[in-house]
Amino acid sequence: MRIIVYFLLSMLIGIIDAYTQETETKTKQTTTSSISISVDDDTGFVEKSRTYFSISDSDDTYRVRSDFHKSKTTKIRSYLAEELGTEYMTASGSRQKWKREYGGDTGYEVRLDEGTLKIYLDKELLSSGMVNKFKTITRNIKNYASGKSEEKRLEEQQKREAEQVQREAQQAQREAERLQRKAEQKIREAEHLQREAERLKREAQKKKDS
Repeated sequence: MRIIVYFLLSMLIGIIDAYTQETETKTKQTTTSSISISVDDDTGFVEKSRTYFSISDSDDTYRVRSDFHKSKTTKIRSYLAEELGTEYMTASGSRQKWKREYGGDTGYEVRLDEGTLKIYLDKELLSSGMVNKFKTITRNIKNYASGKSEEKRLEEQQKREAEQVQREAQQAQREAERLQRKAEQKIREAEHLQREAERLKREAQKKKDS
C-alpha cells in the first residue's frame, strides 16, 4: 500500500512540474508608448495631439491598441487596404474592419475608426510570415502616427543640405587655392621678366661704356 501511495505521489509531482514548466515557457511582452505632437490642420491652426500605442505580444496572441490624431486616419486606411486588400474588409460609416477566419475561429481582426486602431492576431492560426507582416504594419503605422517618419525625413534632408554646403565650401576653397597659385605664378613670371630686363639694361650700359 505504501509503495502505491508513493508511486501516485511521484506521478502527481511529475504532472505538477510539467505544468509549471509549460506555464513558465509562455511569455508575454507588453509595450506602451505615448507621445505629444503638434498637428497643422488645413486652416493652419496648430493643435496639440497625443498619440498612444499599446502592443501586447504573447506566445498565442498579438494585440495592438492605438489612439492617434484623426487627420492620420485617411492615410492609415489606404495603407491597410494596400497591405491587407479588400477581400476580408467590411465598412460601416467611418469604420473599417478586416477579419479573416480559419475553421470558424478568428485568425486576425483589424478595426479602424477615426483616430483609433485595434489589431488582434491568433498566432496559433497564422503563419510566422503573416505575424511578422502584421508587426511590420504596426511599426510603420506607429512611426507615421507619431510623426517619427516626418522627423526622420526632415533630419535626413537637413543632413543632405549640410553635406551639400560643406561640399560647396570645399570646392570654393579649392578654387581659391588654385587662383592663389596662379597669382603667385604670375608674380614669379613678372619678377623673372623684371630681372631679365635689368640684365639687358646692364649689358646695354656695358656696351655703351666700352
